[in-house]
Order: sequence, then structure tokens, then C-alpha cells
Amino acid sequence: MSEIVPLPKKPRKAACPMCKRAAHAEFRPFCSARCKDEDMRRWLTGGYRIPTDEVPDEPR
Repeated sequence: MSEIVPLPKKPRKAACPMCKRAAHAEFRPFCSARCKDEDMRRWLTGGYRIPTDEVPDEPR
């Protein structure tokens, strides 16, 4: 009887989380400096903030 040998898995190409194009090694996980900078801008301006109904504590 012959033994069943599984096929090697092909490595998946990572997609840029901003535009879904193939990621570039220099900017990984992004495809370009533009997408990398846009992600940083969203972090710095609160674009990734999770909305909540909580009221902030009073300053002391």
C-alpha cells in the first residue's frame, strides 16, 4: 500500500489591513508608508476608540 503524503501548505500572502493589497516587507503589515501613516493618524486622533456610555470621573 502506498502512504498518503499531505501536500505542503502554501504560505498565505498577508493583506494590508488598510487597503487589502499585498503587504510589503518594509512596511509590514502594511503595503506602503501611506497606509502605515494613515493607521497611525487614526490611532492618534481617536479613530479606533470604542464608544461607551460611561461618564468620565471628576478631576480631583
